[in-house]
Amino acid sequence: MFVIVWTFPLVWLMIYHPCLAQDSNRSIDITNVNCIIYNISTLNCTWDTNKEVPDDSQFIVHFKQDERAAVCYLYIQKTQKEDLKCNFQQLEIEYSEMKKINISVNGSSKDYKMNTYSELFDPFSIEKLNPPVNVRLSLSVNNITLTWEQPPTKYNFPKHCFIYEIMDSNGASSQKMFKGNENISVTFQRADTSTTAFHVRVSGRLLCRNPGIWSDWSVVYLKEQHPIPQYVGPVVASVVITLILMISFFLCKRFQIEDILFPPIPDPKKAFIGLFQSHNKDFKGRNVLSSTMEDCLQQQEKEGQHS
Repeated sequence: MFVIVWTFPLVWLMIYHPCLAQDSNRSIDITNVNCIIYNISTLNCTWDTNKEVPDDSQFIVHFKQDERAAVCYLYIQKTQKEDLKCNFQQLEIEYSEMKKINISVNGSSKDYKMNTYSELFDPFSIEKLNPPVNVRLSLSVNNITLTWEQPPTKYNFPKHCFIYEIMDSNGASSQKMFKGNENISVTFQRADTSTTAFHVRVSGRLLCRNPGIWSDWSVVYLKEQHPIPQYVGPVVASVVITLILMISFFLCKRFQIEDILFPPIPDPKKAFIGLFQSHNKDFKGRNVLSSTMEDCLQQQEKEGQHS
């Protein structure tokens, strides 16, 4: 009886094994599906296959979250065989650990069967946050203060739900978290003069959510500058005032503005020296004009008598 039981499976395998092997060789498995959410509403998915896909292959990626659904198509060309990906734009993604994203990838080919791949993703686990924004440096005599702002998100998480990594141009890095009303800033001593730049990136924190994927780096460069001493302000002000006074002085001399604004006042005490000396101090007597006229009249009378 035992021999009879095992006889039928062996016969079946001998008959159908070549067909099974042939079907296996004519199918393609979709593997290593990875998806990333970035810029809040953009989803990018990539995948591999267990063998090279033919040129006539077409892949379809389905996105579904509750009632929201979208489809992305990929048509394979010879130059794309190593680049299997689809990109969704402007998706309405709900960020909640209870709202899983269903991604399924299937395909078709003339000569091959594509085996469908499907997986559920937590939105937070595949989210790549945008880099920190408004990264700035402020310098003092002994310190460098690095400040930035939390990147925009579709949800409102408090500050302590994010963790930041700060790295200088020499490769030294540290991580920092902030609470409540605490300013998002880090202060360094200016002991190492070889530092030329600072990098900052952000990720979620496990305390509040799945950490997700680290953002790209935001970079700010340290310019070659020195803090302005306190005495520079008064010195600059003094120089400016002196220049204004000098320019005003030369303008007054050039255009005689002083005589226009301040005309000379006559001095009544000043004597008419020239007039008194020329007439022997006889200012009330005959003047030069009247004397000349009398001489002319007398001359005319004499000429009249002779004629």
